[in-house]
Amino acid sequence: MDDLRAELFAAFETELADHLAAIRAALVDGDAGGAVDWRDVSRRAHSLKGAARAVEQPATEALAHDAETLVLAMESGERSLDAAAIAELRALVDAIEDSAAGTGTTDEPAASAADGRGRAGGPHVERLARSLHDLCGLIQEGGGIAHGLDALQADLSAIAGSAEREGSRELARRLARALAEAERIRREQASQHWRLDRAVIELEQDAERILLLPINTLFEGYERMVREIAASQGKSAILRAEPFEGEADRRVLQALREPVLHLLRNAVSHGIEGPAERRRAGKPEQGVVTILPRTERGQLLLTISDDGAGIDYRRIKARARAAGLIPRGAPTPGPEALEALLFEQGFSTADEVDEVSGRGIGLSAVAEAMRRLHGSVAIGVGPSGGAQITLAVPSVLTRQTLLLVEAGGGSYAIPASAVAQLMRIAPGDVDRSRGGELLWLDGDAVPLLALADLLGLAPGSGDDRHPALVLRCGTEWAVLVVDRLSEVRSVVVGDPTAIAADVPLVYGTAMIADGITLVLSPEALMIRARSHSGGTALSRTPGVERAARRTVLVVDDSITTRTLEKSILEAQGYRVLVSIDGLAALELLRSGSARIDLMVADVEMPRMDGFALLAAVRNDPALKSLPIVMMTSRNSPDDIERGLALGANAYVTKQEFDQGTLISVVQQLI
Repeated sequence: MDDLRAELFAAFETELADHLAAIRAALVDGDAGGAVDWRDVSRRAHSLKGAARAVEQPATEALAHDAETLVLAMESGERSLDAAAIAELRALVDAIEDSAAGTGTTDEPAASAADGRGRAGGPHVERLARSLHDLCGLIQEGGGIAHGLDALQADLSAIAGSAEREGSRELARRLARALAEAERIRREQASQHWRLDRAVIELEQDAERILLLPINTLFEGYERMVREIAASQGKSAILRAEPFEGEADRRVLQALREPVLHLLRNAVSHGIEGPAERRRAGKPEQGVVTILPRTERGQLLLTISDDGAGIDYRRIKARARAAGLIPRGAPTPGPEALEALLFEQGFSTADEVDEVSGRGIGLSAVAEAMRRLHGSVAIGVGPSGGAQITLAVPSVLTRQTLLLVEAGGGSYAIPASAVAQLMRIAPGDVDRSRGGELLWLDGDAVPLLALADLLGLAPGSGDDRHPALVLRCGTEWAVLVVDRLSEVRSVVVGDPTAIAADVPLVYGTAMIADGITLVLSPEALMIRARSHSGGTALSRTPGVERAARRTVLVVDDSITTRTLEKSILEAQGYRVLVSIDGLAALELLRSGSARIDLMVADVEMPRMDGFALLAAVRNDPALKSLPIVMMTSRNSPDDIERGLALGANAYVTKQEFDQGTLISVVQQLI
């Protein structure tokens, strides 16, 4: 019975949070003069009444009944639909929340709603269960393959024993049968391994989905808090959170609650003016604070703005001079520099230090929270003239795709989302005619720098063709030379504070097979690159696509390998198409939908491996002249001889693979 009661209360908390958030959103619309579906509001109040009765909360039930009665009276015209009625209904909603929580009012958002939302959703749990079932089935299949290999080993042993007793004809027959069986099992094992790998990926993705919550749950409880803080200061303000259907990692949302709370307090305390001042400025007495959420390229962006007096640059300058942040006699910094001062430790423009107005910590606490989340914060002037702050953080705190590089004798990682291209640079490619070192990319000059220099390290030794990456942050570009481009890998990025708290270039840490690797911040690297380039903006505009580009088809079942090879080839100006296995590649080639000038194919793939693909292409009159490069981890002489005998133009093993090898082979063939 205790378990059932706990389950009922958990369900009630979730339902309570849903209904209260919807009713409060409707009241905000009503304040703004918008259309309100009062029938939906009364339905929600009625549902809350029944839910409270189910968990034996008579006080909450009575308050929900009063709220329902008031809404019905407003619908029927018995009660005027005016500001007084909306204020009374809002007070009843607050009382329902207090009664259900069993606590008095507070300016802190209730945590119970967010905790209730932290439970895994039913559909996500079902997907995880299906993935686990599929994975178990594949593991059991692996046991059958192992038995087959054991039987094969016994058969081969018997053949070896009979070699001394039997004639060569019988031995050859049995050996051929054994070899055929070995090939069949090898194919089956490769296919099973591929499916097992995909099942593990599916399982991991389903597990990560369980951690997702609707982004709008972040704002639950803040609407009431904004009203109460404003009232405590003799002001009137409401919070308007724009509806959004996206999801984000529960841990991200929990970590954002305190920074968002701080920013909302600042918006009310520093931004929203008093009623008299707003009247003189021709504004409504009630101020509006807005939260606009959105997602973009794997990031959650929250824009918090107000329609208040805006950023007081004169006060910032005065406080900064008083604190010694601006030396005496120094010229007044521009708006961007003054805005940056707001994030300095201990800097605040508040006249009084209290629980609402700044608490003496300014925005530095927000900046620190963003750093821990591998995010960023920016401040400026909003569309209504008030302050606008944008927070940008990863929408999930799980795996990220990283490019692993070596520079200055150390290994580092850079988020792949900030890497536009990979390339190798020869001495003749560098333009030194303008004072610095530049590289021309599609008609645009981009600064060329060594990553080791940005890190304050001595560059490592290398050959004449230096590996490099094109770093892109917003509208800024830079080409960074490294000692080696290692690989692209999807890993969990952790908090860097435990081992690299004082390293400004570090974005996070990643656990790689041979230890911990520092993940470098693209934004910090670009700032450092800008200073090494004399402070000039590192901007470029995308150039015109190169004419008469050759097309390369990359065939590999590994997404990491496909991504790496595609980046290398595209950096050299090739157009690259990809296929996930031999059968898909053959279908693309035979469709004639694209002209393919060369194919790079892996050997070990599901459905149709590289050798079978090679044989099919060479036996097709329309395709037989296509240059083909085989790329594989199988480097035995027999495999290489087999690939070349089937008609491969080149055979590159992954043990000796690097960017220069692939580019050299491709350039020789087309």
